[in-house]
Order: sequence, then structure tokens, then C-alpha cells
Amino acid sequence: MTNTPQKVPSPPRKSALVQQVIENLKYSIGTGRWPVGSKLPLEAELLEEYQVSRVTLRQAVQALVHVGMLETIQGSGTFVRASHELDAVLARFLDGEELRHLLEARLAIEAQAAELAAAHATSEEIDELAEVLTQSHSAAASGDIDALAPLSARFHRGVVLAAHNPVLAQLYSPLADDTEYTIRDSTSPRPMTSFVDEHNMILEAISRRDGETAFAAARSHLGDVLREQAERSQYETESSANDSDVR
Repeated sequence: MTNTPQKVPSPPRKSALVQQVIENLKYSIGTGRWPVGSKLPLEAELLEEYQVSRVTLRQAVQALVHVGMLETIQGSGTFVRASHELDAVLARFLDGEELRHLLEARLAIEAQAAELAAAHATSEEIDELAEVLTQSHSAAASGDIDALAPLSARFHRGVVLAAHNPVLAQLYSPLADDTEYTIRDSTSPRPMTSFVDEHNMILEAISRRDGETAFAAARSHLGDVLREQAERSQYETESSANDSDVR
């Protein structure tokens, strides 16, 4: 008598209605209706909007919590943590990563994005970047790092978006969330205005539609920051070792 192998049951599939709600939620998040960091509307409001049962809505929300796009905090509500599943995965991967590694990844993406932006940026995007630089010059002149850091992050993100390459933009998105941190943590003793001047060189090349120079300027800018961060890291390591020897 032969034994017939038992068929392994398939995992339960989400109902079509739950999947539809998931897609609706993802669309609202992806289009910026509920940006990263914002709180979802009350459950009653979502039930009214989607016209589904409480069970269906909660299953859809839990599915997005599971992939990291949403986070439910007891007593506070549900918050948007990522605009795309890939963002959520990469954000978890990058969490706690060394600053050097983040800067190296940004250098690779942003240099290529600057070259592409020289070919594809619209006049409106170039004007927006110029306005960011105007505000950045004022912040740097007054030595206001709290104002300069978010402006610098806006500039870098703007250059990547101006490349009009959705793959690069998607890969950069989780890195962009840490850009302010890298700017604050890697700022060297040299004047803040020098960072803005380097941004200006990148924008000038983009405005001239000079992709080669834009690539070189972006790579030089982030390369300088990377080298300075490496030198400071080495200094801190040596100082720590010397302190241990003294003890």
C-alpha cells in the first residue's frame, strides 16, 4: 500500500475587499494625503469613507503595520512610518547603520542624480532649488545649523527628484529621511557657507545643462563630507584609545 503524500494547505488569502482597502490606504499614503509621520484619521472616519466593516479595515491596517508602513501606538493612534513597502524595508535595514555607509550610498546616488537632473530638470524645479539656496545662504551666514540642516536636506532631495528617475528616487527615499542627521553629524569646523557654495556649484551646472560638471560637483561635495567624517571618526577613536591608556 503506497502512502499518498498529504497536500500542504496554502496560507489563507486576503479577501478581495481587504486587499482593496490596503491599496486605498497605500494610495493615500503614497500620494502624500497622509505624509510620513502623520496620524491616520479616526477609525470611524475611515469606516465611513471606505464603507467596509471594522474587521476588514483592521485587517488592512494590520497588513501595513506588518510591512512597516504603519505603526499603531496604544492610546495614541496609527501613524505613517513609510510611504512605500520598499521604504519600510530599507529604513529597517538602515536603522543604526554607520554614518560612513550612509554617506557612501548617498554619494553614489546623488552624483548620478545630479548628472540626470542636468538633462531632465524643469525650469520650475531649478527655480525651487535656487530659492532653497537663497534661504540656505541666509541660514549659513548667521551660523544657524538648525535652519540650514533641513534646507540642505531639501536641496539634496530636490536634485534627486529633478533627475526624473523613479528608481533612483525610490532608493534614495529612505536615505533622505536621514539626510538632516548626516548634515548635522558631519558638519566640519569649516564655515557653513562653504557647504552652500558647493550646493550652488551643483545647481549652476544643472542650470547650464552640464551633466558632467554636475556629476563631478556632487561627487566632490559629498566626497569632502565623507573624508571629513572619516578623519573625525579616526580622531575620536584615537582619543578614546588614549583615554583608556591613561586610565
